[in-house]
Amino acid sequence: SECALSALSACSEQHANAPTEQGGVTAACRPAAGCDWLCYGVDASGASSEEPDECDCCALGERAGGLQGDGVVQAGGGAAGARMDGGKDVQFVTNKMCPFAQKVWVCLEEKKVDYDLVEVGLYGSGGKPDWFMKLNPKGLVPVLKHGSKGVTESNDVCRYIDANFGAKGSLSPGGSSEVDAWLKLMDSEVLPAGKAMVNGGSNAEAFHQAMSKFESKLKGPFLLGDTFSLADVTASPMMWRIMTEKRLGVTEDKYPKTAAWMDEVKKRPSFAATVVSSWWWWW
Repeated sequence: SECALSALSACSEQHANAPTEQGGVTAACRPAAGCDWLCYGVDASGASSEEPDECDCCALGERAGGLQGDGVVQAGGGAAGARMDGGKDVQFVTNKMCPFAQKVWVCLEEKKVDYDLVEVGLYGSGGKPDWFMKLNPKGLVPVLKHGSKGVTESNDVCRYIDANFGAKGSLSPGGSSEVDAWLKLMDSEVLPAGKAMVNGGSNAEAFHQAMSKFESKLKGPFLLGDTFSLADVTASPMMWRIMTEKRLGVTEDKYPKTAAWMDEVKKRPSFAATVVSSWWWWW
């Protein structure tokens, strides 16, 4: 694939100037972009609208290919192709290889939002485009621009989409408490332990303990039962990567409920539309 590198040294050299780069590649030698930046909400003027929150995703955008002079790749989104002139009321600023941004992409597709997708290059000779830095001074994806409002931090963006588009709250059956419990499991247990596994092959016990919790908590066919929810939206991009990376040992024989769940997720058009051949991990 376009972002595959032949050796760890080549990967480290390629991304030596990336902020807080931690290096490391998966078995397929995809770059694992290190990120210690904080994500936060911004309003239309670019001012902070909330206190810094969790690290989301810094993207090595030049590896997405096809960058234009302003550091932007235009791509189809919603019912029509992307336009940089703000043609639609909803604009989704992303990099397609980022799992955090993929959450928002799945959510937009699931709720059938009419949006423009704007793919931005965050690194490269031209640097980050000025229009993007005005929208989010921290230079992070994903960003959702809805009219004059800017929303950042992937889980918050997904909640915003569910609350404001389509059948409002349709991805939060029975309220948000069960969804919040799944978000906590992913963000506080699965992701930190998975990060240690991917970056150094250590912490296998903690990782499989987290995966065992995921397996036992899963109701089936989806995380909350019969209804596809924000829990599935937010967990599926990372879990798809985890299950694709065979060396992590998340196999069907060890985690049959998780494997069956992922099979159901992959059948949904909203998820299938967001899978790309070249991708990276979440740091």
